[in-house]
Amino acid sequence: LSRLVKKVEDELGVSLFDRDTIPLGLTTAGEKYLDYIKRFQALEDEMRLDFASISSGMLSQLVIVTLPVLGTYVLPKIIPSFAEKMSSVDLQIKENSSRDILRQLEDGSADIALTNLKPESDAFSYCTLCRDPIVLAAPYNDSMRQRFPNWCGDPDHPISIELSSLENETLIVLRPWQNMRIAAEAVCRHYSFAPQRVIEAPSLASALGLVGGNRGITFICPSYVSCIHPTAPIIYFSVGEMQDFTSILAIYRSDISNPLVEKFCFCASRALALPNDLHENI
Repeated sequence: LSRLVKKVEDELGVSLFDRDTIPLGLTTAGEKYLDYIKRFQALEDEMRLDFASISSGMLSQLVIVTLPVLGTYVLPKIIPSFAEKMSSVDLQIKENSSRDILRQLEDGSADIALTNLKPESDAFSYCTLCRDPIVLAAPYNDSMRQRFPNWCGDPDHPISIELSSLENETLIVLRPWQNMRIAAEAVCRHYSFAPQRVIEAPSLASALGLVGGNRGITFICPSYVSCIHPTAPIIYFSVGEMQDFTSILAIYRSDISNPLVEKFCFCASRALALPNDLHENI
């Protein structure tokens, strides 16, 4: 093994391992080399899958079911590169509500579900495609200007706050079966956060619009904010240790045998890795 490593290092003209550290660690060049190896392996797997499809005379199929908001704003960032790399795949995309997408995985009518909450059942596994931490959005009105004069309005850098200080605000939530409603209730329970008034909105866009209109506060994720582009000034607060209750996830059955599931997760993770941090849990 040492001779093989030395041979590769001589061919490339770089050191792959830092031999002065204990335990042995990769150099910057070594990390890049490892990344190339993973990409070569993925390309080889893709090639074998393509030729297997040609040999059998059948197209491989991947059925993706997604939340509408992710289908509109996130999936278009993933599909072009995946479709280009896996040109022989019969790719089908469906949209459904959060309460129905897991049913489609269960009955086998879908291979992957794109969502933002981790599954509770061991029957499902998941890949975290990218972080999308939940934050609390509030109107940047006169009261907020006095408390937070150095507002920047960036949901990726929310301000720390005691949620109890916002209990006099009206909390805007989605309908009971929607994921952001579930996440909001989890945060409220965790911190015993009990706003005096709660109202419902049919969508994240309408909830954020109500916030911009100074009608209340709402829980939301940065990915949605960047897609909705609110025009009114809004300030964003951190929910602390509950921030990673939401992420952008690909969920699939634990007993799935379709090899395209792993390919999709790999391709989606790379597509969403910039500028977001990437954390995988396959």
